[in-house]
Amino acid sequence: MSQQFSNYIKIIGKGQKGGRSLTRQEAYESMKMVLSNQVTGDQRGAFLMLLRTREETPEEVIGFIDACRELLEPELANLTPTLDVGCYAGKRRQLPWYLLSCAVLAKNNYTIMLHGAHEPGSGRLYASKALPALGLEEVNSIADASRQMGEFGVTYLDLSHLLPALNTIIKLREVFGLRSCANTLARLLNPTSAPYCVQGVYHMHLDHKHCRVNESFPAFEALCFRGDGGDPEVNSERKTELYVTRNGSTEEIILPELTEKMALKDTQMNVNDMLAVWRGETSHLYGEQAIHATLVSYLILLEGYDVDEAKDLATKLWVQRDKTALPFTQH
Repeated sequence: MSQQFSNYIKIIGKGQKGGRSLTRQEAYESMKMVLSNQVTGDQRGAFLMLLRTREETPEEVIGFIDACRELLEPELANLTPTLDVGCYAGKRRQLPWYLLSCAVLAKNNYTIMLHGAHEPGSGRLYASKALPALGLEEVNSIADASRQMGEFGVTYLDLSHLLPALNTIIKLREVFGLRSCANTLARLLNPTSAPYCVQGVYHMHLDHKHCRVNESFPAFEALCFRGDGGDPEVNSERKTELYVTRNGSTEEIILPELTEKMALKDTQMNVNDMLAVWRGETSHLYGEQAIHATLVSYLILLEGYDVDEAKDLATKLWVQRDKTALPFTQH
């Protein structure tokens, strides 16, 4: 048992009067101990669930991210994408249409790092399960991801290859019955230090917390919004607030909801439906609007366009896609 770590548990666990939040330095030190396996399983569980009960402050998340990035696999420096996209929520109502937005960008010379995890028994469709049918085969090492990015302009790598200790914590949901701060940290990780980063969140006000964290890391520009199911996909059923953070300052940009009726819950979740839309063989009201609106949001981040400029370019890029090839193909 670590006595030093017990002190961190005391700080956050003494109750409303006796407890307090961790400083950035304390958060860094405590999370580094957790990720380096310097605590007992009981200590780790108590720490994570105390944080879950009262929610982490932005300052704590910043310190946790400091620790996570310090412990990333060093070979990640060989990956130099333009855009980082975390795919951690998994879809349960609609297919992961945002992947086709990424495919459009990859075909237009934007290099993309996709990363994610999956939680056992969640019943969700994760990006890792959909991508092979779209042409992007699974890779199991950073070296293979580097080669795939060179060939396709995009790669997907599971968190277990980026920061195994954080992936282990995410998997603890099966034990706790609750998610922990690890899900937030993974979205914010930007493991390759890409100059642009997209983060989809689910819960109200979590986007505001992400903004405060992103403002503390001015080395890259970030887009955060409440996406469909928590994934980085714009759901045009509702107004979407895009929070774009550049040089330590955040701007809010509104994407209005569309008036057309949306599709009902997709009970089949067949990835072949995404291929049919890509090929122009069929229409899908929700899917096509999600692809376009998500592409708009990514272009606002990448190019600094206003909404109308991004809409025009998104439409042009979608129309010009190669319908005869799989979404993800070699350059």
